[in-house]
Amino acid sequence: MKTRKIWAFLLTAFLIVITLAASAQEMSRQDYLDKSKRQKTAGFVTLGGGLVLGIIGASNYDDGSNFNIIAPTVPKQKDPSNAMWSTLMITGGLAMIGSIPMFISSSKNKKKAAQLSFNPLPTNIPKYAGNIPRHVPSLTLTLPL
Repeated sequence: MKTRKIWAFLLTAFLIVITLAASAQEMSRQDYLDKSKRQKTAGFVTLGGGLVLGIIGASNYDDGSNFNIIAPTVPKQKDPSNAMWSTLMITGGLAMIGSIPMFISSSKNKKKAAQLSFNPLPTNIPKYAGNIPRHVPSLTLTLPL
């Protein structure tokens, strides 16, 4: 029993170290822009899919009245089980709400990409050092405080 606990602990520690090492890689400006674009696309797909599901669920849901979103003049037949349509409406609403964090993280990654810049910065070399360039191309990261 004791060896199982030790193996479980070692496996957990190994997985945590691998995860931290993978997330510690530095990303360039282009990586942040690509990630932002993918997240924005995923956000729009989730928003559109949720909107379609919500409209389909709402248009087929029958609560006993003759109201229909798509064709209000056509009365619907009574459906004894509205569980499927209400599930579609709820799923669509949750998908639309779920797209909000994707848009937020997309804008954060875009801001990170804007903060990374490639500028020549001055070096701390004495003036009498010879023909050494006074400016070196550098990747800078500005942190707004």
